[in-house]
Amino acid sequence: MRLETTTTRTLRFGLVAIAALAFSVGLALGNKSPAWAQNDDAAQNGASDSDQDAQAAAEAVQQAHDAADAAEEAVQSAIETRNGLESEGAPQDQIDEANEAISQARAAKEAADEAAQRTDEGQ
Repeated sequence: MRLETTTTRTLRFGLVAIAALAFSVGLALGNKSPAWAQNDDAAQNGASDSDQDAQAAAEAVQQAHDAADAAEEAVQSAIETRNGLESEGAPQDQIDEANEAISQARAAKEAADEAAQRTDEGQ
């Protein structure tokens, strides 16, 4: 029974962490820098704005890759949890829940990989 609770908490925490990372990457990609909102001042401050834009883009790329790495770790953790349940002879419903968590983690990983690829292409 304790393994059930620990496994469920681990899977839920992992999925929440992946969702939070995906959300933050989405915000980073959708958040335009103040330099883009300026029209006349951009010509005057072009050099410093482009440096800031380049730095912001590099940070967005790093965040996207960090999210993809975290998503990969969540997938591996979910797989290890499922394998542990199988080796311990856990009930099939627990194994099915673990398989569902793996599917969700893989979907989150694919989304994080796509976000990372978009940031790479946008740079």
